[in-house]
Amino acid sequence: MKLLPLVLSLAVSATVLDLVRRRRLREEFSWMWILGGAAALVLGLWERARMGLAGWLGTDGEGAVLTLAVLFLALICLDISTRVSRLANQQKNLAQGLARLEKRLSDVEGAEATDAD
Repeated sequence: MKLLPLVLSLAVSATVLDLVRRRRLREEFSWMWILGGAAALVLGLWERARMGLAGWLGTDGEGAVLTLAVLFLALICLDISTRVSRLANQQKNLAQGLARLEKRLSDVEGAEATDAD
């Protein structure tokens, strides 16, 4: 049994759970990291799975793990990018709505000042 994959996988899982507990990582993102840690554990400890993945990807055993890690990180980056884009659009819409409300408030205040004169 290889000790390093086991220790690293458990460390990633413990870190993710601690970050979720302290509300520094949202639960909706934690499953990706738990899945990645589990995949690293399986590929690190089970040579047959690593060789099967290597055959499927057409690389050697170590190249398969590296390829899978790069694909995993690329998918995480893509997911985060789409979420940031959606939040940027929401922020723009909120800022525009706030500007309209401020304009309406200043118009109402201006009309009240005119009526008072």
